[in-house]
Amino acid sequence: MSTTPAAPRFDPTDRAFLHDPYPMYRQLREHAPLSFHAPWDAWVVTRYRDVDRLLRDRRLGRVMEGVQKRPSNPAHDPFDRIQAGSILELEPPDHTRIKRVAHAVFTPRHVRRLGERVEALCRAQADALAARIEADGEADLIRVFAEPIPVTVIAELLGVPDEDRASLLPWSKAIIGMFEPERTTELEDAAVRAAEEFSAYLRELVGRKRRTPGDDLITRMTEVHDADPSELSEDELIANAILFLNAGHEAVVNVLGNGLKALLSHPAEHRCVMDDRGLVPAAVEEMMRFDTPLQFFERFVLEEMEFEADDGTVHAWRPGTKLALYYASANHDPAVFDRPERFDVGRDPNPHIAFGLGIHYCIGAPLARLELVTAVNALLDRLPSLHLAQDTFRYVPKNVFRYLEELRVSA
Repeated sequence: MSTTPAAPRFDPTDRAFLHDPYPMYRQLREHAPLSFHAPWDAWVVTRYRDVDRLLRDRRLGRVMEGVQKRPSNPAHDPFDRIQAGSILELEPPDHTRIKRVAHAVFTPRHVRRLGERVEALCRAQADALAARIEADGEADLIRVFAEPIPVTVIAELLGVPDEDRASLLPWSKAIIGMFEPERTTELEDAAVRAAEEFSAYLRELVGRKRRTPGDDLITRMTEVHDADPSELSEDELIANAILFLNAGHEAVVNVLGNGLKALLSHPAEHRCVMDDRGLVPAAVEEMMRFDTPLQFFERFVLEEMEFEADDGTVHAWRPGTKLALYYASANHDPAVFDRPERFDVGRDPNPHIAFGLGIHYCIGAPLARLELVTAVNALLDRLPSLHLAQDTFRYVPKNVFRYLEELRVSA
């Protein structure tokens, strides 16, 4: 007599899950690929085909009239203001309008011009990592190598002066804490303070750019706003400058941290990349798939809808229903990826969704890929015998963002 396996108990606060969520994702894909998690008041979606279809479905979005993502709290107003004008939070027609402005100032030509600067920066940080290892025997790759690269690149792109950059990373780290479904009051308070301080700084910087324009995004967005505030309000300017920093920093740092841990944990794959540098772009894509830093993305049902899931079940959802679309689980779905638990630097095809899909596909993806490929090449050039200097790894206990506390290496 056969029995149906019991649905796995999804507990996103469990320490074992936070350390390694992939076994639970596998159980969910197999036995409960679309299930309701009451503490989050959200449907958890784990199969690739479901996530793919829902990301592209225009009946879902980030905002809708009369639907609150979380209980209204006047104390959170500074944070809510920087979210309200962000292209990450908007739907057409406002999303289309803001994205048009973003594309006008975030041009491929401008990204290409950054190529030489990015390469010089990556090589300088590889030298700094080598010097720290030589002096101390080992070093934290994340702090010495991974973090400075994207923060410097996005600060230069935005036009933030050198002397003002020290606060950018703490502000970014604090702000993203508000996106965690299991956040504490302390995380909320820190996010609100950071949003208030960052906004005040950027408003002052906008004034400086008006007086002394530069060849940077803040200047260009300020010029768009001043020419026609209906095309880009000052609040939207501030919100998207903060988004560019947060998204641009978090994606690159955490792909480098998680991805280089994976590469160095697989010596045969490391040797493949060392022997054939043409594999570096594919290796970077595999880093993004194998241990995806942005684990899931929330979307909301905008209208009454039915959805037939990959397992054949049909779901009827009301407006305001929340979905947690698990990129990280989708990127390990064996229906799409051959031997998904294997780290394969030559994986082809590799249709991962680490940057999302649909209208909210990451606008900074080309810049992130440029930084990642350049950084990995610089590291392989400067430290060909780089290896891990730790056997156990600690991840920051968060659900939305997955990243290491440190990655100690030697050479």
